[in-house]
Formats: sequence, C-alpha cells, structure tokens
Amino acid sequence: MEQFAKGRSASWYWRQTVNAMFTVATQDVREHNLLALRAVGIGITSMWMFWALASIPLRVIWVLSNGGLYVGGHWITLDYSWMHYRGYLALLLIVVGSAGSGWIVARLHRDHQTAMVLAFLVALVLAAAVQLVIQVRLVGWPVRPMIHSAPTLIVLFIVTPISVLVGGLWTDYGTSTTGARQNATF
Repeated sequence: MEQFAKGRSASWYWRQTVNAMFTVATQDVREHNLLALRAVGIGITSMWMFWALASIPLRVIWVLSNGGLYVGGHWITLDYSWMHYRGYLALLLIVVGSAGSGWIVARLHRDHQTAMVLAFLVALVLAAAVQLVIQVRLVGWPVRPMIHSAPTLIVLFIVTPISVLVGGLWTDYGTSTTGARQNATF
C-alpha cells in the first residue's frame, strides 16, 4: 500500500495483488495435494455431467430441426432458420457449464476455494493443451488454421478458463451472526 501511495501505478498495484493471490494459492495446493486432486476430479465430473444432461435436449432439438419426428400421424418439426444461432447456444452452454463447475468446486472446498478453483483451472488448461497437441499431431493443422482454429482456441484457452474462474470465485461467503460479510479468501 505504501508503494501505491508513493506514486506507483494502478497496474503495478493490481499486478502485485494477482501475484500474491497466485503465490498463496500455489502454496495452498502444495500443502493439500489430495484436496487439489479431489477438486480437479470433482470439477471434471461436474463438467461432464452438465454436458451429458445438456446433450439430451440438444439432440431432441437437432432431430426436430433436421426432418422432425413422426408421432401419432403428425410430423413434429422445428424451423431450420434458428440453426443460424447454434454457435451462440453452444457458447452459452460452455459458459454456464464451466462457471457451474467452478462454482461446485468452490462450494465443496470452502476452506481453500481460491486455491482449488485455480488448481482445477490449471488442470483444464493443461487438458486443453494436450488435446490440441494430440489433434495437431494426428490430424495436422487445417488448410486455413486461423479461420478454423481461432474459435476453438478462444473457447479452450479464454472462454472456459474465465468462466471457471468467475463461477468459482462467485460464491456467497456467508454472513456472521451480526450480518456483516466474512472475509473473502483473497
């Protein structure tokens, strides 16, 4: 604080704050290896369960918009024009599922929530990097890599991690008996 008062910039102050947060979280993960492993497992499981549940209505919508379903002598169909917006729907589901997974990890690890959410976040980014390396190794880069790969890279390395972080740190810290908020983890 005194360095900020002596004329340091706001960006310097925020850099120091984020650096301190990551340093403390790293120490917390090192001290609680099994808890971090559990947080990663819970996060991945919750993300997988969300996608399993979300895929059911998505399959129904897909069938109804691609020819429909014949029930009781009538065709039940959806207008195909809504499919233009399927990318937005997918992005919304990715954001909600990732934020929900981060929230679940934070709620189940209240004593170390920042560290465990960050451990889950690092595991997701590493899994995305491994997936990308395997894909490039097996398939190779597409002919026009920036057009085809940029949305995938943005989702894997920007949208999903930010959603996990926001969902994981967006928890109710509870109230004390006087009604005042308790101290946050960072």
